[in-house]
Amino acid sequence: MQITDRTYTPAPVLLRTLRNLSLFGLIVFVAGLFLNHERVWGGYLMGFHFFTALALAGPFFLALLYVTGSSWATALQRIPEAMGKALPAALVLGVVLIAGLPSLYEWSHASVVEHDALLAHKSPYLNTTGFALRLLAMFAIWIFFSRKLSARSLSSDPRHGPRSGATLKLSALFVAVFAITYSVANFDWLMSMEPHWFSTIFGLYQLAGLASAGCAVAIILAIYLEKRGPLRGILRDDHVHDMAKLLFAFTLFWAYIWYCQYMLIWYADIPEETSYYLHRQEGPWWLLVRSTLAVKWGLPFLALLSRWACRNRVLVVRVAAIVLLGHAMDLFAQVGPPLMGSEAKLGIWEIGPVLGAVSFFFLLTIRNLSRESVVPAKDPRLAESMHYHTS
Repeated sequence: MQITDRTYTPAPVLLRTLRNLSLFGLIVFVAGLFLNHERVWGGYLMGFHFFTALALAGPFFLALLYVTGSSWATALQRIPEAMGKALPAALVLGVVLIAGLPSLYEWSHASVVEHDALLAHKSPYLNTTGFALRLLAMFAIWIFFSRKLSARSLSSDPRHGPRSGATLKLSALFVAVFAITYSVANFDWLMSMEPHWFSTIFGLYQLAGLASAGCAVAIILAIYLEKRGPLRGILRDDHVHDMAKLLFAFTLFWAYIWYCQYMLIWYADIPEETSYYLHRQEGPWWLLVRSTLAVKWGLPFLALLSRWACRNRVLVVRVAAIVLLGHAMDLFAQVGPPLMGSEAKLGIWEIGPVLGAVSFFFLLTIRNLSRESVVPAKDPRLAESMHYHTS
């Protein structure tokens, strides 16, 4: 079967809806700067982190496909490419975040650092200049690799194409660099909100969250593109089955890392470490933490146990949406306690920026998908992907 380029034209109503939701998030953020700046900056941090994680999941998945030599997902690789092209917008959001440091991080206040020996000891690393420089440097690295990987995919030159040795080396390097830089980013963005606390597997925990949320988005986009036409006749039940199994695996891995972090801190019972969970076992926060485990792991685990469920497109899309909801809940459970104390307040200042950021990500990704052929017709393994089947 000869496959030519297949283009995608977004539905006007979809673009309009995503634009309106993005604008709504922006309006809420601007209003919050005047009405409740501390809470709205917390919501902005969650939205920025969510947006960045989804954008980074694109080149991460693309690199994994190249490193492992996987051909089953070749027909779908334009989706992670389009996701990665949202990284420049994430950089802009990150630059805006720098303005909110005083509302988010106690180490950004010199008066606090002066009277805290531990913060003074950490000040060579935890300072506004260092935060900004690391943010810019990490985004420069991520955007560079993302563009290189996308260019390899689009190349018709076999020496630099998606299956060349050079692409394999580039992908392997990116996976290693990404694991380090994304961990450091989360030390800055999330862990330093409680600078007296630390976890040696915090970076891995965030990577697991990124993988599960990114996989959920890829599933939603793939099935949507099949419904709209470009992937009709290309996306097979076997593709849906394998993506659902990946989602199952990533959410299970996320729950495993959550348990490992909690169990080790509980068992060691060191005050500097237990403070993180003690804050989250008070009042409504503990209910949120348990609900997050149920939504992000429990429901997907039970829903995707059977082969039939993993091939049911409607069910798989719903589970993917639930995983995204669980990811937002997880971010709130991390960002909320250091800003709100024992009172969990969820309102427009949190929901608006997160909803706006996620909508903006989907808007950019869908536009990116419409600018290139949705099917990688030049990839030598496309035919193998189209005829892929599981046992």
